[in-house]
Amino acid sequence: MMVRTVSLAGCLFCLRPAVVQAGMPTVSLDLTQIAQLRLQSISFFLMVLLLSAFILKLCWNLLAKDFSKLPRISYKGALGVSVLWGLMFLFVLTMISGARELLTPGAWEKTGRTYQLVEDPSPDVAESAESGASVDERRRKLGELRSALFMHVATHQGKFPDKADETTFADEFWLQPGPLQVKYGYVSGAKKADPPVPLAFEQAIYGDDQQLILFTDGAIKVLPTPKAQDVLHGK
Repeated sequence: MMVRTVSLAGCLFCLRPAVVQAGMPTVSLDLTQIAQLRLQSISFFLMVLLLSAFILKLCWNLLAKDFSKLPRISYKGALGVSVLWGLMFLFVLTMISGARELLTPGAWEKTGRTYQLVEDPSPDVAESAESGASVDERRRKLGELRSALFMHVATHQGKFPDKADETTFADEFWLQPGPLQVKYGYVSGAKKADPPVPLAFEQAIYGDDQQLILFTDGAIKVLPTPKAQDVLHGK
């Protein structure tokens, strides 16, 4: 009886369902995206190198059949020749790049992994760069003109000059900052009024789409060029 019980228990234990794990463990490398791209690039160029060596071996040995003095080449030799040619071309391209930089310094700029010619600025951009001045400097210079104009008002019965050439102060006050020696514009016949109206303004030569305008109340405003034109034309 005991033997039957033990045998039955053993059969039931062997027949019970169980989770079985099989297979070999795998090892995976958790690479970043940049590392994966680099690995793919290396694999691609390695495959191209091996394939080039194989094609070189076939072509070389094919020619060796027609030219008896030409020795046959093994795959290892073809692989060495391919690597040597690659290094030679890399050296030549490096020399060309260095000579190009020496002959035309500053003419190339790096864009990503390649180099491109630096585009010459257009005449308008070049002129704007030459006549460039900061907004603070332009405001300060227009402030000097404001002081001169209000000094004129104080000595001429509270009236602004009818024309720019009728002022009694030096002409240098009319020059905008920058090497172009451009004069400020002046609104002839301007009078103190409420609301204030434009009195003097700078010419749009700085290429930043901004103009400074001096008003009859002494305020200096920085306006976009289209809006400044509307203000100067009374719109």
